[in-house]
Amino acid sequence: MGMKEYHAWKLDKSVIIDGPISCSMLKAFAPNPYAWVRTPDITQTDAMRKGSLFDLAVTDPDELDKQVVVSPFDSFRSKESQQWKKEVLEEGKLISTDEEIGKARLASASVRSHSVAGEILKGADFQVGVIGDIGRIPAKCLIDILPDVNGEWGESIVDYKTTSNGLDDEAIRKTIGQYKYHWQGAFYRSLFNKVSTNRHIEDFTFIFQDTMTLEVRVVNLHTDAMALGTRAVKSALVEFAKCAHKGIGSRYAKSCDDLDLMPYHAMNEDEILTKEESQ
Repeated sequence: MGMKEYHAWKLDKSVIIDGPISCSMLKAFAPNPYAWVRTPDITQTDAMRKGSLFDLAVTDPDELDKQVVVSPFDSFRSKESQQWKKEVLEEGKLISTDEEIGKARLASASVRSHSVAGEILKGADFQVGVIGDIGRIPAKCLIDILPDVNGEWGESIVDYKTTSNGLDDEAIRKTIGQYKYHWQGAFYRSLFNKVSTNRHIEDFTFIFQDTMTLEVRVVNLHTDAMALGTRAVKSALVEFAKCAHKGIGSRYAKSCDDLDLMPYHAMNEDEILTKEESQ
């Protein structure tokens, strides 16, 4: 399907029942629907732009030259440069530098030469759009890498992620939790299996790449994390369906709740006080 076409189909917050539901939308919607519908969508950050550049180089290298534009301006302070930037972004293209494009190509080469990631990519389909419905509301996801059905990874959906937080176990676990990648795994697997007539997906796999060193690590989403993601996505979808049919109101309009500290705050303060009281 391609990133450009996929992202062009956007949800209108004034008529959310028309969809499409996407995982990124659900993650933004779930914490507070009332705030979400009144908050402008996040504009592309530099980290998001770099991630999209690397993603394109890995999953659709033939489109790299067509979809990425090198800026002729040193900065975007002038009206001319701002107008140029606006026009390029409206076309759905990425703005980058020759140096960044070169590094993205090196990143792609590092992924393909990795003993595990390289095997996953062989015979795979890339940027596969999955279109279905959830409760008669259109839903979509864009799979980075769909491995060869007859290969070792045939029961997996694979997502390519860039990170600047490190590739050690703790760093990756924090990254998955922080960005709710377990929601993505659950949403993608569920929608794919709902739509597919000849293939069933069991696993969700990540190819993580460090944006500085270009080191690559492949990890599978643990079954417990997948189960937690499935519960969370189900809860968010139920809330979304209610809002789609009845409108979005404040969930705090008629309640008064008792709230405790977050466990890590309570444990930290308790540890400090215990130490002081023992002296």
